Amino acid sequence: MKKTKAKEMVLKYRVDINWSEEDKCYIANIPELPNCMTHGDTMEEAVAMAKEAAQGYVETLKQEGLPIPVPLAEKRFSGKIALRIDPNLHRDIALKASMEGASLSKYIEERLRKSA
Repeated sequence: MKKTKAKEMVLKYRVDINWSEEDKCYIANIPELPNCMTHGDTMEEAVAMAKEAAQGYVETLKQEGLPIPVPLAEKRFSGKIALRIDPNLHRDIALKASMEGASLSKYIEERLRKSA
């Protein structure tokens, strides 16, 4: 992967920025790259530092021949989830879906959409 490709990929990873009262700075975390974190005095600096840290992380993985995580923004999702829940909860949700005239899948989807 060329440096420009690594840079393009880095921009697709999610960056979470939070203020740390303890450290008195903004902490940048790239959750898709385990343990890839940095900080900055301003949000803009934290974002810039995060891009630099992620690029270094990806380049190191490449050099070591390790798999590079695909950014969630590039992953395709089927929309199907295999889910195991308590049978009583399953029954209760199915009853509520039926009472609302919805399929179980649509009922769960709407509940998830409201909580997301």
